[in-house]
Amino acid sequence: MTDSLLRLLIFVQTVCFGAAFVLYLLKKTRPGRVFWLLAETASVTLVIHNFLVNGYVPFVSMYQILTFSAALFGAVYLYIAYFRDAEVRKEFHWTAPYFIGCSLTVSVGLCFMDIAAVWQFPPALRSPWFLPHILVYVIAYIMAAAAFAMTVTKFFVRGDRLRVKQLDGGIYDCVCVLFPCMTAGMLLGAVWANEVWGAFWSWDIKECWALVTWLMFMTWLHFRRTPGLSKFRDLLLIAGFVCVIVTFFFVNGMNAAEMSMHTYN
Repeated sequence: MTDSLLRLLIFVQTVCFGAAFVLYLLKKTRPGRVFWLLAETASVTLVIHNFLVNGYVPFVSMYQILTFSAALFGAVYLYIAYFRDAEVRKEFHWTAPYFIGCSLTVSVGLCFMDIAAVWQFPPALRSPWFLPHILVYVIAYIMAAAAFAMTVTKFFVRGDRLRVKQLDGGIYDCVCVLFPCMTAGMLLGAVWANEVWGAFWSWDIKECWALVTWLMFMTWLHFRRTPGLSKFRDLLLIAGFVCVIVTFFFVNGMNAAEMSMHTYN
């Protein structure tokens, strides 16, 4: 597939996510689902292309991970909305615009990224721990993005108690998925680090930020049920998402190679 065709596919994906987002906001869910399905089809096509071109699971470059993330928002939404217990399913359907909006944001970012890079697979990544470690972290981070979007929305609907209650429930459902995934990611990463570098933990800058992020969401879960502290949970979740951004982008996107073993450029 040529670069021009890839750019066109990313553009189509972005437009379809945008159309789906607007239609869901207007409560026109049936046509919204059609555009969402078209966008997801384009996203999956890009993921498959990355896999075929590079010959391995497309999780090495930032472009590859964000391409996968754009597609995964919909899959995770479907899991929570249709495959969890009945009470969660009943309350979670209304959160679709938040997941679509997150996919749209990622797709817009892809429009400005280098799509031509074919990465050589570094020796440190040739491990059976690579796929599960990255996958659970990607799930955790996209759930953090959806929870962040809902938390920000709460500041604009303070007068609508029912809406705030719905948002609180949606945020909690997201954290209930992201926290165990984040925990599993840290444990898998520690085992992998011991295999590659000979130590479970080395206070690497990315490891430290991953720990801070995990502590933020663990604290959020405790604050949620603690009288007198629950009022701080929104600010705590926002801080947690800021930590996600630092953890996810800082080492890989801000030339921190001299500070971290987690760079493979």
